[in-house]
Amino acid sequence: MPTTAARVFQAPPREEYGYLPEGPRRLLISGRPWLVWVNIQDGPNATTGSVHGRSLGRPDLTFALPCPARPGFLLPVAGGDRALVGLDQELRVLDLSTGRWGEPLVRLPDAHPRTIINDAEVVPGGRAVVFGTKDTRFQDPVAALYLYTVDDNRVSVLAERQLCSNGKVIRRDNGSWLLFDIDTPTRRVVRYRLDVVARTATPEGVAVDTSAQTGLPDGMCDCGDGSVIVAFYNPGYAEAGRAVRFDLATGQPLDEWTTPGSPRVTCPLLVEGEGGVELLLTTATEGMPPDLRVRCPNAGSLFLAPTGLATCPEPEAVRLPG
Repeated sequence: MPTTAARVFQAPPREEYGYLPEGPRRLLISGRPWLVWVNIQDGPNATTGSVHGRSLGRPDLTFALPCPARPGFLLPVAGGDRALVGLDQELRVLDLSTGRWGEPLVRLPDAHPRTIINDAEVVPGGRAVVFGTKDTRFQDPVAALYLYTVDDNRVSVLAERQLCSNGKVIRRDNGSWLLFDIDTPTRRVVRYRLDVVARTATPEGVAVDTSAQTGLPDGMCDCGDGSVIVAFYNPGYAEAGRAVRFDLATGQPLDEWTTPGSPRVTCPLLVEGEGGVELLLTTATEGMPPDLRVRCPNAGSLFLAPTGLATCPEPEAVRLPG
């Protein structure tokens, strides 16, 4: 399997900003392209996180916005400037041009004290979002997979008894939607038939079994060619982290990228670079004792690597009113 080493794209300016970066997205702020991501927690004992951005045209332009809770995902809103953010157990809109938060759109039908919102994906067309939750102790199957629909501002459960609902990809298939979803401890990418109108996700088997891979499957992105890239979070020590591209039809690994000095890879994103399609990877320091942190000098950094892919999918945006 071909392997490519990624380079550090951006190191965290503060140690706490590298604790748990996830969910990178491309979007427009004041008409200019930006890369934006969330840091779920600003440190091991924090109950809040932050949103970060870097201009894709001016690498010296960056920002860090504090959040009133822990952000699990950030998705672009059509029209630019705004993002839909999952915060603990609420969905809220953040104006990235001003840093102002809107009132909660909706709250989850979940009173469990250890579940918070995690990864998400826009259903193509922008009128719905699929997202998951996780048990903050990574211990019990108290999390779930959810559907949010814009037109009625409604959240409902698609699947229960998950532990850490992570990467998602949604693709058109014979006039309906296929949802590919990772519940991290299972080490599988599960295929669902998604019916937004009926608000159901019907399991259709395992698309990719990653049990032979090193690390736990975390974030995932669509390559637009029948394959996906999965980031692997290694809770132990390794000289480098990994992200692997898999064929969804066969489940077989195709390519691999490594992150030297940073074993805990959290999320992938394909971006158009000057030399073609590149892969951006977020990594984390979460849970590293001091001696391990010293041995992993690039942990918490963002990485960038060439891919050889011809194109990358255009980013979907949530189509909120106003």
